[in-house]
Amino acid sequence: MSRYKMISIPEAQETVLRHTPALGVEEVPLAEAVGRVLAAPVGARDDLPPFPASIKDGYAVVASDGAGDFPLAGESRPGALPDETLASGSVYYITTGAAVPPGADAVIQVEDTEKIAGADGRPRVRILKAAKPGQDIRPVGSDIAAGAEVLSAGDVVGIAEVGILATVGATRLPVFRAPLVGVLSTGDEVVDPEASSPGPGQIRDCNRAMLLAAAAAAGAGTVDLGIARDGEGDVEGAFARALAAGVDVLITSGGVSMGDRDLIKPLLARDGE
Repeated sequence: MSRYKMISIPEAQETVLRHTPALGVEEVPLAEAVGRVLAAPVGARDDLPPFPASIKDGYAVVASDGAGDFPLAGESRPGALPDETLASGSVYYITTGAAVPPGADAVIQVEDTEKIAGADGRPRVRILKAAKPGQDIRPVGSDIAAGAEVLSAGDVVGIAEVGILATVGATRLPVFRAPLVGVLSTGDEVVDPEASSPGPGQIRDCNRAMLLAAAAAAGAGTVDLGIARDGEGDVEGAFARALAAGVDVLITSGGVSMGDRDLIKPLLARDGE
């Protein structure tokens, strides 16, 4: 009968986490941040949008002017701010994403307008529907307000998070250092997967390859510690190599049953912490 008490998976996870110290913090560029864990919250430096922006292509208007025919006073396109204030009784052509000119408080979509020629030959616009104040305008900071927290400490940076971080201009990020994981297989019966033909009573070591791949996929650095044979010297040597490599986590496969050559647990109990 084993002297080691059987525990549940949640208990095992809690035990591991309780004995796992926080890793150090380092700064990485945004391009290298995918898969990393933020060590501090990230906030927006600026309002988004930084100016009242049109949601649609159409005409910036003064809502109280209602429907009717109006002279075209100018235009607003992305990449520049209007240099004139829109006066009541006129309209401004505007495209999606462009800044709404001062004086305007609504946008009429182009589908609700008609271009017409005035008596003097100058272009005019017929507004077919009255607008409501604020119609089709994104107010300053309506997407993200300056100072707002966009990501929290502990968040994992994924593809969507990269877009958010780029939007707020966060190009250098404090992240926790990625853990270094060592993987060790034990047993006289396992041989390297590259072996052309396992010997009698032997099988290829699949666990180590799978665990190394899982650790790498999770964003960890990896150290392949190979295979330790069923002897104290071999296992202790593998432990020493793991320590010399500076691994944060050591994953072992095999050697934890009740056989007289299952050495992992007794050696860890003797030489561990």
